[in-house]
Order: sequence, then C-alpha cells, then structure tokens
Amino acid sequence: MTSRLWRIVATAALVLGFARTGEAQASSDTARGVPAGCTYMTCALRLEPGGFLATPRLVRGTSGEQVGSGIGLFGGGVDPLLAGPDSAARYARIYVKAARTASVLGLVGTVAAVVALNGNDWRRGDPSPGSVTVALVGVGLTIASIPYATRAARSLSRSVWWYNAALPR
Repeated sequence: MTSRLWRIVATAALVLGFARTGEAQASSDTARGVPAGCTYMTCALRLEPGGFLATPRLVRGTSGEQVGSGIGLFGGGVDPLLAGPDSAARYARIYVKAARTASVLGLVGTVAAVVALNGNDWRRGDPSPGSVTVALVGVGLTIASIPYATRAARSLSRSVWWYNAALPR
C-alpha cells in the first residue's frame, strides 16, 4: 500500500510540476517582445492606410504613434512584430517572405509586359511573336503574384492580432 501511495503522490507532483512549468512558459511567451508597462490601450498595434500612393503604416496605441517605417513593398516595416511574441513573429516572417515573393513577381511581370508593349511597332498592326510571348509571360507573372499578396496580407493581419493578444488588458 505504501508503494501505491508513493506512486500517486509522485504522479500528482509531476503533473503539478508540468502545470506550473506550462504556466510559467505561457506567461514568459506573453511578455516576450512586448515593451514593459504596455497595456492594450497604450501599445496595441494597428495598420492605418497611408495617403495617396503611400504605403500603410504600423501605429501603436490610441495616440497612433508610428512604429518603424511604413509597411514596405518588399515586406519591410514590421520590426516590432518580428521582435514580438512567438506567434506574432512567426506570422510576421511568413508575411515578409510572401510580400517579397509577391513584389518580385509583380514587378518583373509588369516590367516584362511594359517592355513587350513598348518594344513592338504597333503602327504596323502585327506584333512580333517574341513580344507577344514576353507580354504573356509578364501578365502571367503578375497574376501569379496575387496568391502571395493575399497570403502576405492574411499573415500580417494575424501577426498584429497575436501581438495584441499578448498585451495585458
């Protein structure tokens, strides 16, 4: 009977030890990457649209203080999210990768289409097969960038949400 009681006590201590370790890990994950003394009202991040032809900005709190540079074409401007809690940083990394891919595909595709359209003598009425091919490849690359841009937008939104979820209320 003593060995059975000892097993029950040991199992209970082990379970409580893991529970406490999990609580400590959760609280340290929550605090990681969040500035000290922040609350949701003072430090929650959000995206605000830029002006005409300007990129969106990442702003903090009710005051709307801009953090970092604007959200860049190639996935820049998300440094607070990359340094934030684990899930926020994970989605921020996905955003950067997808935004870079979308930007490169879209830029190369647009340049190819413009070069093909400008390099052809449209006054003759019959485009060369090479310029048609380059134009179609350019349009194809631009269309191929759309899923990456969608993934980037979704990941950025999730990153901001996870960052804000870690803030104390």
